[in-house]
Amino acid sequence: MLRNAAGETVALCWEEVPRHFSGVELDAFVVMPNHVHGVLLFGDNPEWDGQPARAGHARPLQVVVGSFKSAVSRRLGLVWQRSYWERVVRNEDELDQIRAYIEENPGRWPVDQAKRHH
Repeated sequence: MLRNAAGETVALCWEEVPRHFSGVELDAFVVMPNHVHGVLLFGDNPEWDGQPARAGHARPLQVVVGSFKSAVSRRLGLVWQRSYWERVVRNEDELDQIRAYIEENPGRWPVDQAKRHH
C-alpha cells in the first residue's frame, strides 16, 4: 500500500508527537485509506509542550490524540470521527500481537474491501 500526499501528512503529524509531548514514544503505526492504527508509549513523567502534565486535567491519551487529530485537520481540512478506539496494553506479548496486527493490516485491506461490497 502506498501513501498519497494526505497519508504522508498524517504520518508527518504522527512523527511530530514526541516533539510536543516529551515522555511519549511512538511505536507501531500505519496509515490506511480510511483510518490509522498507532501505538503510543507513555513514560512516567510526561510533559506537554514543556509543561508538566498536571493531575485533574484531561487524560494524557486524550490530549495527545486530540492534538494529533487537530494537526492533521489543520493541514488537510479533514474531519475526524469524534471517538477513537483505545486499549491499555498489559504486557509484552499483547504488545507484540498488536504490533503484528498493525504491520499486517495493509495486507488485509483488499479482503476488508471485498467484504464491505458484498
